[in-house]
This record gives sequence, structure tokens and C-alpha cells, in this order.
Amino acid sequence: MQFSNIIGQQAAKQHLLDSIHRGRLPHALMLRGPSGVGALQLAHAIAQYVNCQHPTDEDSCGQCASCRKISQAIHPDIHYVLPIISKTTSGKAILTDAYLEDFRKLYSAEPYFSFEQWQHALDGDNKQLMISVHEIRELKRKIFLKTFEAEYKIVILWQAELIRTGAANAFLKLLEEPPDKTLILLTCEDPGKLLITINSRCQQVALERIPKALLEAYLVEKKAVEVAKAKEIATISEGSLSHALTYMQESHHELNELYSSWLRMVYTGNYSKIQQIIEQIYKENKEFQKLFLAFAVKKLRDSLLFQLGVPEIALVTEAEKAFQQNFSKLIDADKVEQMVDLLDESRRFIAGNAHAQMAFTALSLRLHSILRS
Repeated sequence: MQFSNIIGQQAAKQHLLDSIHRGRLPHALMLRGPSGVGALQLAHAIAQYVNCQHPTDEDSCGQCASCRKISQAIHPDIHYVLPIISKTTSGKAILTDAYLEDFRKLYSAEPYFSFEQWQHALDGDNKQLMISVHEIRELKRKIFLKTFEAEYKIVILWQAELIRTGAANAFLKLLEEPPDKTLILLTCEDPGKLLITINSRCQQVALERIPKALLEAYLVEKKAVEVAKAKEIATISEGSLSHALTYMQESHHELNELYSSWLRMVYTGNYSKIQQIIEQIYKENKEFQKLFLAFAVKKLRDSLLFQLGVPEIALVTEAEKAFQQNFSKLIDADKVEQMVDLLDESRRFIAGNAHAQMAFTALSLRLHSILRS
């Protein structure tokens, strides 16, 4: 992964390059930002640049042995700490190394893969992924070994907010006194979930949401998405490339059409029509069902912006405006809050293997009650 492969994030990239050129790159960096904006990818670009055998002022060469190995996530001096399903075999904890091949497959297929895809790859849709103290102890053992071939040993700790308290405490010592020529790169969506002491020991680099125009261009040029569909996907993705790619994969379901039809029937209380739409959703896999509910939350929040008289800041396409304008007359802030809570609750139920048809039926009836109250 080269800096040039990172979509957007120009300010963060320039800041990091300046720090490297001045010899001021700290040993612990936290790349923080919303899901899907490029934190994991930027961590790889940093690792590749500092270990590149023929770097330019702006980027790694992408061709040397070190660059090729890092781009494939197979470099022996790049150590990964990933959130995984905590389990043991014959009394021994299963650690990140056991899942690296799954990680490489996902990263190779699409560097901007989502956390939900990682969960699915581990058969962990209804399980809690975490970073355990056993993981950190193994990392401390490995990180003090001599490097195989790189100038810098690199630790990439993905989704740092999922580190358990015991693991976080064990990690502090390594953050305070890492071995020479060691670079620790953490990615995090919500630093507020981490110990204050971990936050204070890392220099934080804030990542921004990817501009809509860049998302749209990427979808058209790299994924061969039609311009109109790319514009729609970029609009609803909230600056997240991983969200955009997920919507792209499910775009044939016409999420917005399904959502608006469902909500119309929920409002009117047409039970037979509601069941027909639920049947369409129920036939799809769990990932689509969760995606539909997440999409509904986004659309409801857009409806509230129309109701508040600020439609210009809503993330809607031209095709959606008429529906949102009409639907906004039926809601207020209190109703939207109640509805969003129910949608989030239903998404948790689906993730926990609740019966989807029953969950969507109960949700529809409860939403009808709120809308007609």
C-alpha cells in the first residue's frame, strides 16, 4: 500500500511525510477516524514507506522486496494485532497468527474491507471480537526479537478500542519503552473507549471522511459503477469507502426503493403488504438484513433534517427528495429518536441470530404505532 493508493486524507499524509523527513516520527501513532476512511490502509503505507529500499520524497517505490511483502501483508517484521474471537485449544489461547491467512485474503481482495466482513470471515457475526491480554504478551515476546530484514519493526494494532482492560494495561509498558527502531501504529474509531493513558502515549493523527466526489470517482474508475449509481452510493456512504463498497455490492436490491415502500406500508398499517416486503428482506442473508436496518437509520435522520428545514445538509439523491419531503411531515425529533432506537435494537437482534421474519414484523408494528401516535 502506497500513500498514492490512499483515497483522500491529503492533510494526514502530508503531516506524516513531513514528520518522517524531519526525523520526528513518534514511536507510537494512533490513526483515528470513522470506519472505512483509510486508517488501516494508511498504517500499511507508513510501514511500507519507512522500510522501502528506494523511497522518493513522496512515496515508497512499490517495487522493492520490502514493498511487495508489506503490500501482501506477509513481511516478517510487520506484526499484526487483530480483534478476534477469544478461544482456547488444549488450554492454549488462539491468537492473531491463526487468523492471518483470513486477513490476507480480505486485504488482498479489497484493502478497504469492513469490520463486518472481518467478523463474517471469522464466523463471528454473533460473537464479540476482542484483543486479549494473551495477544499482548505474545506481541511483547516477538517485538524484542531481532528483525529479519527490515530497518523498522512495525506493530499494526487494528481497532484498538476493542482491546480488553487487562490487555490495555499490559500494552502500556510497550508504549512507554518500545525497542529501538520500533514503530507502533494503532487504528481507532473511538479513542474515548480506550484508557486515557493509552491515548496520552500516542500521537494522534485525525482522518477525515472521504469527500463525496472522490468516492464517486473511485467507484466509476476502479469499480466500473455507472455514474448515476456511483453518485447515489457516494451520497449515502457518509464519507466511508467501506460503506460505499458494501452498498455497491447490494445495489441490485435497490435499497432505497425497498425502504421507502416498506415505510409507506408501515405508516398505512397495510399488514399484508408489510409481510410481502418483509418476505423480500427475510429471503436475503443476515448481512443484507443488517445493512437494510443501518440504511433505514441513515434515511430517518435525513427525514428529520427535512422536517427541521435544513434539507440541503441531508445525504439524499434527487430521486429521494420527494419522498423525504412528504415523509418529514409525519415525524418530529421525538418520533425519529424512538424509531432509530428500535432500528438499532432490531439490528442487534438480527446480529444475535434472532428470527429475522419475527424481528422485522415486530419492528414494523412498533414503528406503525409511533408514526400514528
